[in-house]
Amino acid sequence: MNYLLLCDYRENLKDYSPDESMYNDHPTSRNIQEIINAVTSQGYACKYFGGIPELVCAVDKKERFDHHIFLNFTDGMDQNYSRAQAPLLLEILGAPYSGSDTFSSVLMNNKHFCKQALNSLDILMPKSCIANRQLPLKEKYIKDWQYPLFVKPNCEGSSLGISSENVCHNPKDVLQFAEKLLEEFHEIIIEEYVSGLDITNYLIGNPSSYCINDIVGAELFDPSPFAVYGLKEKHNKSRTLYYNNEFLTQKLIDAIRRQSEKIAALLGARDICRIDYRINLSSEKFYFIEINSAPRFSSTSEIGFIAQKKGLNFKDVTKMFVESVNRRLILSC
Repeated sequence: MNYLLLCDYRENLKDYSPDESMYNDHPTSRNIQEIINAVTSQGYACKYFGGIPELVCAVDKKERFDHHIFLNFTDGMDQNYSRAQAPLLLEILGAPYSGSDTFSSVLMNNKHFCKQALNSLDILMPKSCIANRQLPLKEKYIKDWQYPLFVKPNCEGSSLGISSENVCHNPKDVLQFAEKLLEEFHEIIIEEYVSGLDITNYLIGNPSSYCINDIVGAELFDPSPFAVYGLKEKHNKSRTLYYNNEFLTQKLIDAIRRQSEKIAALLGARDICRIDYRINLSSEKFYFIEINSAPRFSSTSEIGFIAQKKGLNFKDVTKMFVESVNRRLILSC
C-alpha cells in the first residue's frame, strides 16, 4: 500500500502574522516533510500529493488512485467549512483516506450545531446561540445570561478572529463586537464564558481502539482573569503545557477520557481528533467547547508534547496513526 500526504501548507496561504514573520495556523512545508519522513521510516511508501488545488485538478481529470491511501492533514483553503473540502473531494474520487468523512467534518466545523448534536449526551456545555447576517443578534436574547460572554466565529478554527476583545462584559459590548465580527465572518457563536484552564484531549484511533487518549492543559503567560489564547498568542507560543496527572487527578482524567470517546463516537470522528474543554480545577467541572477533526500533527504541537511525556518520539506516534488508519480501512475489509 502506498500513501499520499494531502496538505495545504502555511507558506501558500494567507499571512495573519502581526509582524514581519510568516504565520497562519496551517502546517509548514517542513512539517509536511517531517510527517513523510516519519511514515517512510516505518517502511511505507509515502510522498507529498499536494493540497486542495491539486485535489480539484484530480477530480476534473477523473484520476484514479488504486492501491493508495490519502493521509489527510489539510485544514482546507480559506473558505467556509474548509475542513470538509478534502473529504468531499476524496469521496468524489472514490479514494480511501484518513480522518473523518464529509458529514462529520462539516458538523464538527460548525461549533453551534455540533453542540446541538451532543445534547443527547449528559455533558456540560456553556449556554450559547448563533447570529449571522440573516439572523441578527438582539439584546433581548442575551439580557439575562451569565456575564461575561465570549463571542467568536462559529465555523472557523486556528484561532481566527480570537483575541482578548472576544470577552464581553455587558450586552452593549456583545452587540458591538458581534457586529464587528460579522463584517469578516459569515456566522458567529455567542456563549457564556467559562472561567478556568484550557484543556485539550487528543485522540488517535477509533471506537474501542484508541492508542492515544491523552489530556494537555495550557496555562497562558497572561495572568489576567480573562486571558485568551488568540492568534497572536498562538504565534508567540505564549503558554505552558501540562500533561495528564501533572495537573489532574486520575479520577478526572478517566472521566474526561470517557466523555471524549463518547463525543468522538457520536460525531463520527475517525482516526484522529482533538476535543477542547474549559475546566474549573476547584470544582473539577469541565465544559465541552469544540472538537477539531484535523488537529495539528507535528513534533512541536500537542501530539509532539504527548509523545515526549510518554517517552516516545514523533515517528512512534506517526506509526500509531498510520496503523489506526490501516485497521479501519484495510483490516476491516
